[in-house]
This record gives sequence, structure tokens and C-alpha cells, in this order.
Amino acid sequence: MTVFNTSNINININKSVLDNGIRIITERMPHIRSVSIGAWIAVGSGNETPDNNGISHFLEHMLFKGTKKRTAKEIAQNLESLGGGLNASTGKELSLYHAHVLDEHVEIAVDVLTDILQNSKLSGRELELEKNVILAEINHAKEDPEEFLLDHFYRNLFHQHPLGYFIYGTPENVGAFQRKDLKDYLDSQYLPERTVFAAAGNIEHQRFVDLVTKFYDQKKQTPSSQTSPVQSMQKIDFSRMEMDSIQQGHICMGVQTFGFTDERKYTLVLLDLLLGGGMSSRLFQNIREKYGFAYNVYSFSDIMANTGVFGVYLACADDKVKKSLQLVKNEFDRLKNEPVTDAELSLVKSQVRGNIILGLESSSRRMRKIGENEIYSGRHNSLETVLEKINQITPTDIMRLANELFQESSFCTTLLTPGKK
Repeated sequence: MTVFNTSNINININKSVLDNGIRIITERMPHIRSVSIGAWIAVGSGNETPDNNGISHFLEHMLFKGTKKRTAKEIAQNLESLGGGLNASTGKELSLYHAHVLDEHVEIAVDVLTDILQNSKLSGRELELEKNVILAEINHAKEDPEEFLLDHFYRNLFHQHPLGYFIYGTPENVGAFQRKDLKDYLDSQYLPERTVFAAAGNIEHQRFVDLVTKFYDQKKQTPSSQTSPVQSMQKIDFSRMEMDSIQQGHICMGVQTFGFTDERKYTLVLLDLLLGGGMSSRLFQNIREKYGFAYNVYSFSDIMANTGVFGVYLACADDKVKKSLQLVKNEFDRLKNEPVTDAELSLVKSQVRGNIILGLESSSRRMRKIGENEIYSGRHNSLETVLEKINQITPTDIMRLANELFQESSFCTTLLTPGKK
């Protein structure tokens, strides 16, 4: 096991690497009584193929359906009975299994997390039942216009690339999955070198390392061969769909950006807040407050390993779709051609600073921060370093990034409008 001295980064962050490649990272928060624990696996729908799309999400569900020593109900009760919680999520590139418990219950939390990762039975009966649950989840997403639109926006932006696949998969794939499919995927993808155990809260680093090594099998795994998915990065510039059940038009337009280690991500944080990050943002003040076209309007940024997404979403009356699109484009052009005022930039910098500092009060947000940082870069900047990077950004930096991103040829626009009855 290798132990890294991180005192020059942040006195409360420590990292160890086990002999088989598993990374363990902690951030100590001695002033609270809870601990958030996460088992991060660098695998998601972006690792899939057309034939197994949805298997990462399906596997996440199935790992909670019983192990060799716990039933599904016991998995749920073990932490809930202590006032804690256990949950999981699947993304484009990451799967996360996480728990939040009192500091005195860390051992049982690590025991349960490692148990579901290593000893899940993936029983055929539970698998067939869970297919119905996931099909219901897929149908729910289809009935939610915002989620439905965003899913298709990603599909259009990353056309024929795994990052564009729906995380839930297709009904056809879900219905066809068998135990062997899940077991093979688990063995080939959930590998030590892709695994990070992260904890934030009132926890000593060495104690967490000892617990992970106590409960997690330390033998090395050999990945099975996997078919490489198509790596095309083309996009669909414009797409329009209809939904009978909606009354409004829904718009999502955006561009591909850059990966996690790109230093421009700090400028993008400010640009995001400036454009659509709250009630004081330009989109909100213009499209909602000035024109009254939309109730819900915002921008968003999604940074992944080697690429990213920046986009704008809004919902408006069907006859206001064209005008709303033009208003959004006007704001993009304004960012490209007019320097942000010092007062406006100072305001969003203060907003970022407040968001970051308030986030430090949450053990869950800290666990997610150090887990993602470790997966994507292996670097952990101090609060002072991050704030200094933000503080150094100038109006010229904002304008330069806007000109790099907001090119007409780069945009992907996806519309969802009311269907014709």
C-alpha cells in the first residue's frame, strides 16, 4: 500500500493506494458527527455498446437485491435503522454507491457497501422483477418533458457515441438482460484500478483504510475482453419532436466543451452563472422577467473526463419558441461581443465563492468532490487555490471562452413541442 502525504494540498485530505490499485481518499471534518462514504467506479453508460446499453444502470439496481449474507430488505434496514441512508446513481462515466451515517456507524456502512459490490447474488427471480421497475423508470422519463428532452439533447450532441446513450437503456435491452450478462459486466468493468473509496466527515484516514482492507477483497482482477463502442463524435445540429401530453414548447441548445483537467472549467463556472445560474442571471432577467416567455429557464455545465457539455434549457408557450430561441442566441452573441462589466463579474465571483464555501459544510458534497477529483485528475486543490483561480478570471477570459464555444456550427438544438391531437 502506498500512502501519499497531501499536507501541501489540504491538511485534512489524505490518500492511500492499495497494492491492487484501489484508491482510498478521505477529508476529515472533525467538527461534525457524521460521515459520507462513497464507492466510485469509473464506469457508466459511456462504456456500453448498442447491444448492452442500460446494463450499468441495471447492475446498479441489482446490487441492492440481496447478497450471500443479506436480503434486499436487510441491506435497506442495516443503515436506515441507525438513522443513516444508502443509495446509488449511474451516470455517463461514473457509478456511485454511497452511504451517510453517524461517525460511530462507519464500520457497518463500509461492510454493507463492500458487501453489495462483491457478494450480490444477482438472482434470476429478482432480475425479472427489477426489469419491470426499470421499464417503469424508462416510461416515467418519457412522460417528463424536461428529462425526455435532455436525454435526446445528449443523444443528438453525441450522435452514435456512447456518451449519447440513454443511461436507462432501451426497453428491448432491459427485457433481454440475463444474470450472465450482469455478472460478466461486473467482473470486466468493476476493476480495482477504476475504484475509489472516498469518505468525508469525522473519520480518521487510517481507520477508513483499515476498514476498506478488512471488508474488500484485495486480490487483483483481470478484465475480460470488451467490444469497443463506436467512437464517432458527430452531432445532429437540429431536431424537433412532439409530445401529445404537453402544452408548452421545450428547448435545449448547447455545445460540446472540454474535459475535467482543462483550466478553462473555472471560467466556464462563471460564464454558466452569468448566463443562466439563478434569478439574477441574464437569461432569467431577460426571457422571464423582461418578456415573460418562460417560467423555467437555466443554463448548465457537465464536465466529463475528456469532453463536456454546456447548454441552455427553457420551457415556453408553443408560439414563443422561435422568439425564445432568438433571445438565447442574442445572449450568446452578447457574451461573444461585449465584455462583462466589472460589477457583474464581481457579483458572479461572489456567488461562486458563497456556493463553494456553503458546500464545504456538507460531508456529502465534500465526498463527491474528492471522489470526482480523484477519478478524473488525481489532484485536490485547496479552497484557497480554487478561489484564487476564480478571482483571477477577467472579462477578457469570459469573452474569449464564449467565442471559442458559441460558434454557429457547434450548436446542437433540440426541441419538444405539443403534438397534434
